[in-house]
Amino acid sequence: MAMFDADASHALGSPQIAGTWVNPKGWAKKMVGGVAGREVAGAMGQIAAEAAAKRGSQPSPETPNFGKIGFLAVSDSEVALVKGKQGAFKSKLTDEVLARNPRTDVASAELGSGKLALPLTITFNSGETWRFDIPRAAKKTADHVVSALGG
Repeated sequence: MAMFDADASHALGSPQIAGTWVNPKGWAKKMVGGVAGREVAGAMGQIAAEAAAKRGSQPSPETPNFGKIGFLAVSDSEVALVKGKQGAFKSKLTDEVLARNPRTDVASAELGSGKLALPLTITFNSGETWRFDIPRAAKKTADHVVSALGG
């Protein structure tokens, strides 16, 4: 099983047709800021860089809170955000579904471009928007999610 392969079918209660690991919007910027701060000015630089990144990259208030890593899964009938946890060598799924919406409620799904992470935006007919960062290594699985959602 590759690093980004996971199956949330058990948590969904139906077969998963696409899925990808996600990080909170601004995650990549925060990680780069922390590393740059450490290199430039030690611990104080890291604290300042992390604070600046946090202020400038807050996730959409509509995006469910899932911590540092989650898994966005698509079944025939719905899109769901499943809580993930970081293991020693790879990320692991839990059975905790944090949010779910019918696929028929998805107005658009778009995967942008980026150097470290790719922005994924899912907009629902209600106007609610979920925004995530996708690790570059998960681009292929994120493309499958967008395609499954009609994006």
